[in-house]
Amino acid sequence: MNCTIHILRILAKSLLFVAILSLPARAQDVDAALLVADSVLITEDERLVATGNVEAFYDGIRLFTDEIIYDQKRDELIIKGPVQLTQKNGDVMIADSADLDSKLENGILRGARYVLDQELQILSAQTDRVEGRHTVLRKVIATSCQICGTGIPIWQIRADRAIHDRKEKQIYFRRAQFRLLGVPVLYLPTMRIPDPSLKRTTGFTIPKFVSNTVLGFGIKVPYFITLGEHADVTITPYVSPVTNTIELRFRKMFRLGYIELNGAVSQDTVLPDVQRHYLTGFARFDLGQGFKLDFDVETASDRGYRSLYGYSGKDRLGSGITLYRVKRDVFFHAELLNYETLRYNESNDTQPTLIGNITYERRYPPARLGGELRAALALHGHKRVSLSDIPERGRDMARINFDLSWQDEWTVGGDMRFGLLTSLGVDSHTVVQDSEARGRTVQTTPAIALTLRYPLHSSSADGSRYLAEPLAQIGWVGGSPSDLPNDENISTDFDEGNLLSLSRFPTKERRETGVIGALGARWERFNPETWSGGVTVGQVFRDTVDPAFSASSGLENQTSKTLLAMQYTAAWGGFLQARGLFERSFEPVKAEARVGYARNKLSVSGTYVQLDADADESRTASVAEWSLSGTYKINKHWTTNANVQYDLIKDRAAKTGGGLTYKNECATVGFGVIRSFARSTTLVPATTYELSVSLLGFGTGGSGKSTRRTCRK
Repeated sequence: MNCTIHILRILAKSLLFVAILSLPARAQDVDAALLVADSVLITEDERLVATGNVEAFYDGIRLFTDEIIYDQKRDELIIKGPVQLTQKNGDVMIADSADLDSKLENGILRGARYVLDQELQILSAQTDRVEGRHTVLRKVIATSCQICGTGIPIWQIRADRAIHDRKEKQIYFRRAQFRLLGVPVLYLPTMRIPDPSLKRTTGFTIPKFVSNTVLGFGIKVPYFITLGEHADVTITPYVSPVTNTIELRFRKMFRLGYIELNGAVSQDTVLPDVQRHYLTGFARFDLGQGFKLDFDVETASDRGYRSLYGYSGKDRLGSGITLYRVKRDVFFHAELLNYETLRYNESNDTQPTLIGNITYERRYPPARLGGELRAALALHGHKRVSLSDIPERGRDMARINFDLSWQDEWTVGGDMRFGLLTSLGVDSHTVVQDSEARGRTVQTTPAIALTLRYPLHSSSADGSRYLAEPLAQIGWVGGSPSDLPNDENISTDFDEGNLLSLSRFPTKERRETGVIGALGARWERFNPETWSGGVTVGQVFRDTVDPAFSASSGLENQTSKTLLAMQYTAAWGGFLQARGLFERSFEPVKAEARVGYARNKLSVSGTYVQLDADADESRTASVAEWSLSGTYKINKHWTTNANVQYDLIKDRAAKTGGGLTYKNECATVGFGVIRSFARSTTLVPATTYELSVSLLGFGTGGSGKSTRRTCRK
């Protein structure tokens, strides 16, 4: 029986297809159309009647209904029952009945429900389709909220008329009112919103409400302006009883790169006689042949401005332009930098503000000798604004460094690795505007180092792999410690990355000299199914003390502080990274750690930093601080976050904050609080409250599909 019905169904569809092809020429205008139904009837007045699971296709448009009547004389489709019309882009229109032309482009739909991109719903008493481009809706209600039964949506737009322009991807409302929870809050004679498929369009975006204990209660109203397909500007007026501010953002994409600028200008009563401002920007370009060009810019009228307004808390600003190229055997890097200090105890006249660097390095594989041959050239110069020749006030310096090195490594005695490094360095330095320093010096520095590693591998039954490796190095560097002023190597880090290195200074301004030895060991475990981790311990020894190392570097004596570093990553989501330099009594001189957990709904991370006071590193007081931040997703709709930064030396919080966000298919509401406790001549403690509301489901408002609510039965 079922088989017979199936055969008859196929036969009916075939007869319909033949019937369409046999109609006169006017009916053949449906040439690109396809009509499929359970049964078909051609009446005496040349009407084609299709009933039962009717589907019509034309130029990517699909129509579903129970009955269609095609009137050949009028070239019209009469649809008496419920109808569903699906566009190429997925937009869906559902109506009680419809009269459409054969191309499904023009006509009237009654009692229509228009769904755009499965998000924005527009209900109308009557809908007219015009030339397949415009949809005109009358007596409309628009919302992207899920409506259950007789419930009221969170937000809706009611209007006498709406026009959807598919080409421009815009929806225009006439005599519109905006309602929240059914209550009218805004009346507009005209209103325009982008449809959900449009990602960029000129217009106002969602305002943000801000309350600050210093700036008072204010509102930010961004206005987004498109400048073609690849550029835009956002202008954001920020108004409160204390400040009048204009925020600006400019973005532009090029074929080979992009640029973005952010800034603001303010006139406030905090500093009434000063026009406060800031500007930051960055750009990245691919010049071809492996060359990249970057530039960054940072400037501000005062330190307190960016911190108070929530833009940034940096107190040293850097701007510059960089050209670089990285290939397998060649490295090139050139940069011109400018630094600006906002610290009250520093002057831009006596700080090195203009800095230039050029580095070129190339490696060669010598065929007969084996190993690797490297040649490196570095040029550096920095300048102060001051013209004084008093030390550290107007001093300017420049240097040229050339290094030629050869290194190779062999396996001896089974698993033992033996390495040899030889190098020759030539350094030329020039110092001006310093009455106590030599004007020009040239020094040649030979060096040689032997390295020994003994990696021991093993594995366990659970698939874990282990590595235990003792490390040792003995080296000699010619010459004597530099007596030049130290402008570049103020802060030196001793870590697992430079344990086996002949120089731990961050730049070539100076080199370690004499006999230098290093001992260490590392242990690692690797198993992504359970946990992976490792520990590195090491110490450096030298025959003479180098006075260029600061007290907190861990390298100021003949025997260095003990380096201890560890890392841990677990399959359950936890991780730990820690590093420190310790005295013999295991008292830390310098320590840092980062710990965290990220899995399922919870993400938490914390950091700890400890630094001893060190005048050589311009640190007059010790630093001990920890910070903690976390995010918890309560459910599909609610997310909360919190953070705290605590100063252990002053025994008080430095900064705290928290927030709560709710998101569903049609709205995102966020509330946040930030409390800053910093105080200086330009910084005052302040508490900032932020409230932001975003409507989802159309254009740049964003999508809420992932958080769509469901109706309970």
